[in-house]
Amino acid sequence: MSATSGLSFYLSAFLTPSTAQTLNYGFETLVDDDITVVFINGSNTRLVLTKGSHYTLNTTTQEVTCTAATWISLSAVSGIVDSSSKIRIFRTTSIQPSVDFKSGAVLSEGDLDTAYKQGLFAAQEMAEDAAATSAGVQAVTENMIGAGAVTATKIGANAVTESRILNSAVTNAKIANDAVNAAKIQNGTVGSSELAANCVTTAKIGANQVTTAQIVNSAVTQAKVAKASKGNMEALTGSSGQSQGIVTPDVLRYSQFAPRCYGSVAYVSGSASVSPGSYNVNSSTASQPTSSGSRKIVFATNMANTNYVVVGSVGDTGGGAGDSGAISVKEKNVGYFVVETGEPHDADRFIDFVVFGSTLSA
Repeated sequence: MSATSGLSFYLSAFLTPSTAQTLNYGFETLVDDDITVVFINGSNTRLVLTKGSHYTLNTTTQEVTCTAATWISLSAVSGIVDSSSKIRIFRTTSIQPSVDFKSGAVLSEGDLDTAYKQGLFAAQEMAEDAAATSAGVQAVTENMIGAGAVTATKIGANAVTESRILNSAVTNAKIANDAVNAAKIQNGTVGSSELAANCVTTAKIGANQVTTAQIVNSAVTQAKVAKASKGNMEALTGSSGQSQGIVTPDVLRYSQFAPRCYGSVAYVSGSASVSPGSYNVNSSTASQPTSSGSRKIVFATNMANTNYVVVGSVGDTGGGAGDSGAISVKEKNVGYFVVETGEPHDADRFIDFVVFGSTLSA
């Protein structure tokens, strides 16, 4: 018994996984290529299936057979299948003359049948809207569309869905300038491999976009920060919010509060050795220039001028009584200074000193 839904089409029910692969359409065609098989979901999204790839055709038994386990397991329809999906098999008979009758020629039964059936089939397809276009006309097949006939104005809004676009069909040449904007880029899709070298410039970084979390540990070196100037350090200028720069070890020497020289010199008769760890002292030139017990401290780096200050005291590792700790500065020179104390020489005594001033000549 024929399974046809009409004289020129067959519409299946929902294609459950248990549905047989083979569907019987039950109507006659003039040629095999007049048969079209379409997958249609509940939203009327239509996908024309390809003979040989998605199904096989037997016009003798009037059957189409799915090439997959079931119709809904075809990879081509997996993205659009839903609970209302159907298969529509319909005939699209050409309206171009199939038989050219000649004057005086013999009229064969086959030619008469073909000419009659062509008109009959085309009329049935028109009347039944075999392709279900809802327009009362038969389907427009590929060979009936002229080159360049489908223009932008002939394509409805949202008519070109993802299933209609071939893989790799959208190339760079098909993307208009500035067409790919922020709204078209999915979150997380632009990774390191998608960024060209040197493409993230200063102009592409928004204000306040680089936060602490974006800075790698140890990434901010001295070379990446503005340093305080000599004038800032010497004059103690600049306040919070001003661009006075960062104080790094190499500019700390400009500070008024950074010692220019410090150390400890022995205060025993016949000895003027400077203790290890002294700073900016030429220890080999420390001396006792007079018999009064003076000590001459020679700078390793000369002072800028003699407007420096020497602060000192006398100490005694043995805790000797009567150590006043007071010293006097006898002489100041850019290359050295001389100090003495009223304390007598003692093997345990020493003079501690600190010098504040500037070693900078400019």
